[in-house]
Amino acid sequence: MAKISSTSDGAEGHGHAAERGELCALCQKPLPLWGPSSAENEDADDSNFTRPPALNLEFNITNNNNNDDDGDYNNNTVISGDLSRIPPRPLDITNGYDSDIDEAPIITVHAITPISDLIVHLSSSSCNNSSTRSSSNKETRYLVSSQILRVVSPVWRRQLDPESPFQSLPTVVEASTNRPHTLLTLHDDDPNTLLSVFNILHFSTANIPTSSISFNKLKAFAVLCDKYDCVHVLKPYSRVWLDKWASSSPTSASLNAALGNSSSGGSGSGGGCSILLEPGYEDWLFIAKVFGDDRFVGELEQKLMLQAGEISLCGTYFLRRGGKGVVETALIPEATLKRIMQSRQQELTRQLTLWRTFLQTFITENATKGCPNYDCVTLSYGNLIRSVEQSGLVAVFNLSKQWHGNILEFEEKTAGISLANGTRFHGYGWCPVENLNVALRAALERKK
Repeated sequence: MAKISSTSDGAEGHGHAAERGELCALCQKPLPLWGPSSAENEDADDSNFTRPPALNLEFNITNNNNNDDDGDYNNNTVISGDLSRIPPRPLDITNGYDSDIDEAPIITVHAITPISDLIVHLSSSSCNNSSTRSSSNKETRYLVSSQILRVVSPVWRRQLDPESPFQSLPTVVEASTNRPHTLLTLHDDDPNTLLSVFNILHFSTANIPTSSISFNKLKAFAVLCDKYDCVHVLKPYSRVWLDKWASSSPTSASLNAALGNSSSGGSGSGGGCSILLEPGYEDWLFIAKVFGDDRFVGELEQKLMLQAGEISLCGTYFLRRGGKGVVETALIPEATLKRIMQSRQQELTRQLTLWRTFLQTFITENATKGCPNYDCVTLSYGNLIRSVEQSGLVAVFNLSKQWHGNILEFEEKTAGISLANGTRFHGYGWCPVENLNVALRAALERKK
């Protein structure tokens, strides 16, 4: 009797191909029993058979992630049309505002140090989180020491280098001090995060949180520190901030309880089941890389391998099981994202290959002949054919369609495929057909 196992002849024939996430030549052959008409039970609206579309100028991802300081997460991410794109207005440092706008911009000035010699101007195009024109009519300026910025950041050092052959920064007279200041314009930075970093650099830390911050604030610090290569300046604070999120805090435990998850089964350094493994916290992979904290990184990668669908055609997002919207990939490290998607494809290919090998063996080689009970063989054969068709996976097994969804949903669909006829014992001892079923399920188990 043919056996289904991870070390069977069929598995050995496709072993190297499966490691690459591919099917071998034998496994690419269509199954003999099912033709194109057998796919009638498949749900035409099932998104698992369609790769997420590419985003272009006609679409826009709006991600309203709200993480308050208590750790509660609300994901209102949607993909919506964006038919009117208003380009950011250029900065006019001389006139103070654009002639196309009736009112002058609202300028907020932060005097970080009384001995400033540099104006860091955060252009209004950075405030692009809102679609209203009035909210974009805001500008922020910081009076700081250029020497401090040059010491702590190689990026700022290059920008402020007076000997640089590539650029020459303008000099303006700052009104409150009546002294000349070099003007450095930055773009796409969060004003409050930049203010906090400048305060830390100039030893004005009264308003810097020392216990905990929200996940979005932690991510904003990571983005800024990564952009300007100055993560070391946050060392006195970042460890405390990271500990809140990489440990099994009361907030994490309460959220996990609400989600019906165990709060004592995690394997990260912080112990327990971390909130970081839940949908909405995928950017922990970026935060951990920036701050050099690998807690729960491996666990999160493993969860995403099982819960993430195929990456979109444009490569900017994927759908995650249990999430309320898309997961943007902009901040996920490229090597990490590649590793997750490759692991997903390898596991999917492994399971698909096992199923195809099993079905080919069962159908073409009459694998049930080891059971002398004709009724058992007939019921098992019919039950298998019916359950495969009801699973909606005939086209996937025949390779006429691809599975673009996540691994867990694929496993749920295949879990309904069965040989069982309800009579394991029928006068001949343990039924050989059941041996096939047990062997298949054992081979399908994922390695821990």
